[in-house]
Amino acid sequence: MMITIDFIRHCESDTSIHDDAERPLTQVGERQAARLAQCLRGNRYDAVYASPLRRAVETVMPLAAVRGMAVQESDALVERIMPGWIDDYEHYVERQWHDLAFSLAGGESIRQVQQRYMGFIAQLPQAQTYIAVGSHGTAMSGLVECANPGGGYQFFSELRYGDVLRVMMHDGIIDSCSRYSTSATGEAVMPRFATGEGARRGDGDAC
Repeated sequence: MMITIDFIRHCESDTSIHDDAERPLTQVGERQAARLAQCLRGNRYDAVYASPLRRAVETVMPLAAVRGMAVQESDALVERIMPGWIDDYEHYVERQWHDLAFSLAGGESIRQVQQRYMGFIAQLPQAQTYIAVGSHGTAMSGLVECANPGGGYQFFSELRYGDVLRVMMHDGIIDSCSRYSTSATGEAVMPRFATGEGARRGDGDAC
């Protein structure tokens, strides 16, 4: 069975709020979310899901509204769990991408995030073959790492607020990934990644 999932990175959020669960969109982010909804309104989604983190829900609420749907929240879609506020965030991120199993106490590794997201996909109802998901940068990049081993960190580095990662799944295996932007400058598509065998070798049993 083929499933198409549009993972949408949350729009610009207020990083002065350190509470990860309650960090809202900025006014710029709200405008980005409204534009995103207009750009994607023609897609015939069967459902709209989101991470329960506020910035992810607020990102897809306008899309769900124009499609006449409710946003379905799932704890499986949260961003990688951090061990707390990390001052040297960039160094921590680089170390996690170098070692997908690494995390500090109380935090979550990228491998664990991959497992969570693949588990979410596996339990989708069979009737839902085209969905949108309000998501997060590291989690989305972990899926790219499944499809294109070694490519997740570059994807993460280039990902912008409101970007969409379209993942095509076939019988539980990532078949292709493509990234596009709904910015006013037009659509920018990433190279597609062949995945079948590549995804299986990407990260052990995570993908």
